[in-house]
Amino acid sequence: MAQAKDTARLTKRQIADAESQIEALLSRIMQASNDAVIGAYENKITELEKSKVLMTENLAEKASKPKRYEDYLELSLRFLSSPWKIWESGDASLRRIVLRLGFSGGFSYHRIDGPRTPQIALPFKALGMLSGVQNLMVL
Repeated sequence: MAQAKDTARLTKRQIADAESQIEALLSRIMQASNDAVIGAYENKITELEKSKVLMTENLAEKASKPKRYEDYLELSLRFLSSPWKIWESGDASLRRIVLRLGFSGGFSYHRIDGPRTPQIALPFKALGMLSGVQNLMVL
């Protein structure tokens, strides 16, 4: 939720920046006399307007989504069912989230013995106890 608030704040700031750039370009158009320069300014204003509309729509869509417990539970269960799909996406931030959700502590390394088995997060421990299979990750 904090990340969503930060994203909304950043989007609002980007919208304000786009509006200020549009205002600056409009004042430059009023001062320009060359048709090519005016056309370039108009094209840039059009691009800024489009990006501003997209950001506004995304902001409104994210704000209108319901924040129910069931939605969060569904996302969590979807993650628990297939964390590998999220890992395969290749996005570094998503991989970091998978590691944080999958392991409760940090990773440790012993100079002689090498990597140590990390502490698995509670949901995966519970699923492991339910399945009855005991798997070790690192020797």
